[in-house]
Amino acid sequence: MTRTRNARAFTLVELLVVITIIGILIGLLMPAVQQAREAARRTQCKNNLKQIGDGVMGHVAKYGWYPTGGWGWGYAGDPDKGYGRGQPSGWGYNILCFIEQEALHDMGKGQADAEKKRLGGLRVGTPLAIYVCPTRRKPIAYPYIHDVPSSDGGKGSSPYTNITIGQPHVIARTDYAINGGTYHEGSLPYGSVGDDPYLNCAHPELFDGISYLRSQVEKIDDGASNTYLVGERCVNSDEYYTGRPPDDDQGWDLGFDWDVVRWTYAKPQRDRAGVNNSEVFGSAHAAGWHMVFCDGAVRMLSYGIDEATHKNLGSRNDHIPIDQSKLPPP
Repeated sequence: MTRTRNARAFTLVELLVVITIIGILIGLLMPAVQQAREAARRTQCKNNLKQIGDGVMGHVAKYGWYPTGGWGWGYAGDPDKGYGRGQPSGWGYNILCFIEQEALHDMGKGQADAEKKRLGGLRVGTPLAIYVCPTRRKPIAYPYIHDVPSSDGGKGSSPYTNITIGQPHVIARTDYAINGGTYHEGSLPYGSVGDDPYLNCAHPELFDGISYLRSQVEKIDDGASNTYLVGERCVNSDEYYTGRPPDDDQGWDLGFDWDVVRWTYAKPQRDRAGVNNSEVFGSAHAAGWHMVFCDGAVRMLSYGIDEATHKNLGSRNDHIPIDQSKLPPP
């Protein structure tokens, strides 16, 4: 006679206990996973700035000056206008040939005006991963709401001047900005020398950063290790994808504007919902924000950085000594 033995089943209470334990373990594990992912994103962001810094150094080595600030928010790059004060666009365009993007830089070169404008529109809609912080957003094309045709058949309120953005109306952004100095452009009597306010700077001696309106900076009096070059910029976290904020409505291929230039008159800020900090550096990282210095060193700096130190690091020529002990190592 064969005996059989029935397996004992789990009770409902035992099953709930197991499920609870699994839930607790997952809850304990998730923060660690998220922290590991953010650490990887911070590393990628730091590497982006390292490559950008190398690109700027290549530009300086070849031309003898730091990338010009260009002519203003209405202008994109022109491949036939060189790298000096005659170039409409700013640092994002001017270092392309030094970050293995020469083909992108030369789009429209030597072409007739209409074709150059069309190809320029394609260029400004081309995302570059090196220009985007992975903690904040993806390197994709975003809506360009200012170039949408209006009801009367015209353009929107602030289209680019020297390119044509076709359908769809999209643009590629950057999360990094070059150091414009210790002053905010709204507090200075710049522009208005001549008929076009974008083409001139009334008092260039007041701009003490690395790149500004029609700049051609050749010398860092305070020393490369004591001067900011390019860093992360603060953005309204509610508006990462909309293109509505005035400091995040344009793209990486752009002249002197909030989207690509920041200042050190005020302390850096972490991205916050509903808050536009159009002139300051900052980031989406909880731990701090990255900056590549003029010597190529990349540091993650604290939002609580000493205010005077932060301001002085924005000037290339204030001759104020920097206490390097207040800075983290690269």
